Amino acid sequence: MNVLTCAVRGIRPTEPLRLLPELPPRPESGGRKGPDRSRHAPPTVPRGAYAVDPEPCGAPNPGNACLGNPDGPGSLVSAGPRGTLVTHPEDTRAYLSGDPTVMEFGCCRPPGREGLNELCAGCGAVVATLYADCSGAYETDFLPDAVRVTAV
Repeated sequence: MNVLTCAVRGIRPTEPLRLLPELPPRPESGGRKGPDRSRHAPPTVPRGAYAVDPEPCGAPNPGNACLGNPDGPGSLVSAGPRGTLVTHPEDTRAYLSGDPTVMEFGCCRPPGREGLNELCAGCGAVVATLYADCSGAYETDFLPDAVRVTAV
C-alpha cells in the first residue's frame, strides 16, 4: 500500500492506495445518478487504488490524449503532463478542497476542462484535477510533480 503526499509540505491527500498495473479504460458516462446524487460515469479506478496514466492528461481535453483525428482540423490534444496519478474521487474527498479561483461549471459537477481545480486542504498547494461531470471521466488526477508516492 502507498499514500500520496503533497510535495510542498508532506501532507497526505489520499487514503492508503494500492497501485494498479495499468490504467483501466475510462468508462463511458451513462448519465446514472451516483451516490452523491450527481450524474457521472462510473469511476475510472476502484476505491482504494490508483494508476499511472501514460498518456497526456489535462486541459484542453481532460481524460483523453486526443479527441478526433490528431492530424485533422478541430481535434483537441491534451496539453497536460504524462504520468498523472489517477485516483477515485472518494479516496481524496477529505483531503482536498476545490480551488475558489477556478470558475468552472458543468451541468452536474466540475468537468475539469479548465485544468487544475483541487488544492491540498492542509497547505493550499494546487495538486490535482477533479473530473466529476456527467459528460466525462469520474476521477481525480494528481500532477506527478505535486505529490510523492510513499510506501505505508
